[in-house]
Amino acid sequence: MRAAQVKAIGDLPEPVELDEPAPADGQALIAVTSAALNPVELRVAAGRMPGAIAPYVPGLEGVGTIITSSTLPAGTRVRFENDLPGFGKDGALREIAVAEETALLELPSSVDDSTAAAAGVVGVTAELAFRLAGMQGEERVAVLGATGGVGQMAVQLAAVREAGSVVAVGRHRPRLDWLRANGATASIDLTEPADLTEILIKAAGGPLDVVVDALWGAPAMDAIEALAEGGRLVNVGNTAGTEVELPLQAMRKARSSVVGLSSGWTPMSEKLDAYRFVIGQLAAGAIELNVDRVPLESIGSAWSRQAQFPHTKIVVSLV
Repeated sequence: MRAAQVKAIGDLPEPVELDEPAPADGQALIAVTSAALNPVELRVAAGRMPGAIAPYVPGLEGVGTIITSSTLPAGTRVRFENDLPGFGKDGALREIAVAEETALLELPSSVDDSTAAAAGVVGVTAELAFRLAGMQGEERVAVLGATGGVGQMAVQLAAVREAGSVVAVGRHRPRLDWLRANGATASIDLTEPADLTEILIKAAGGPLDVVVDALWGAPAMDAIEALAEGGRLVNVGNTAGTEVELPLQAMRKARSSVVGLSSGWTPMSEKLDAYRFVIGQLAAGAIELNVDRVPLESIGSAWSRQAQFPHTKIVVSLV
C-alpha cells in the first residue's frame, strides 16, 4: 500500500510502502482517493507541538469509498476526519485508511473528491466561526486573512448568509480580486500601510458586527476597535503574531467580545453538521474552492509549498 510517512520529527513526509491497516471496533476501512493538507499538520511534523512521535502517516482528513463499515454499504463515497495524526495514530495520506464510524459523512455525487477533501477543515472552521458569532443577515462582516483557505471560505459563507457587507482583508492581490467576484463587497490590501480601523469602517459601510480573524496580532487589534455595539470577533488563527495589547477601552465602550475557536477541539457532531452545510453550498454552486491537486509522489514539495501559506488548497491524490 502506498502512503506518505514522516519518518522523523523535523523531516518532510515521503512516499513509502506500508502494510494495510486493520479496522478496530467502531472503525470503517476506506479506499482513500484524496487527502487535504492543513497547517496544523506541518506544526506537528516540525516538532512545534509537544508529544508528537514518528514515524507516522500524516493526513487529518480525507475522502474515499467505503471498503468495510458497520453503518454504510461498500462503495459509498465519504469524507472523514480523525484525531490529529502523529500522537500515536496514523492519518489519511495512504491508499487504505481507517476512520471512526462516527466521523463519516456521505458525499453528494455533484462534488468531486478533491473538492470535497479541500472543503473540510477550512469550511468547517469558517462555518463554525459564524455559528459561534451568532451571525444574523444584513450584518457587516470582515474577514482577516481572507486570502487563506479559511478566509476564502468565510468570505463566501458570509455572502451566503446574506451579510450586509463583506470586507476581505489580506496580502495577496490576485486572490483579493477573486474574492471581490465571489462574495466580498470590498477588499483591503494589508501590504499598503494605512489606518486599518478607519478603512475597515469605511469599507464595511459602518462599524463591524462580525469579524472572522485568521491573523491575530496588530490587524485583529485594529479590527476590535472597528467593532460595532455588541460586535464579535472570532479568532481562528495567529499568523500575524500572538503578543498583543487588547484595546480594552474600545471593547468596554462597545461591549464587544473576542472568542477563540479551534475546530480540533470541537465535538465531531458539530463539525459534521457544519461540513454538511458547507458541502451543500458547494453542491448548489453557491461557493467555490481554489484547489491544487498533486500526486502522492510530490508530497515533499507539496508540504514545502503549504508552509509558504499558499492561496490555494493543496490536495494530495492517491489514485
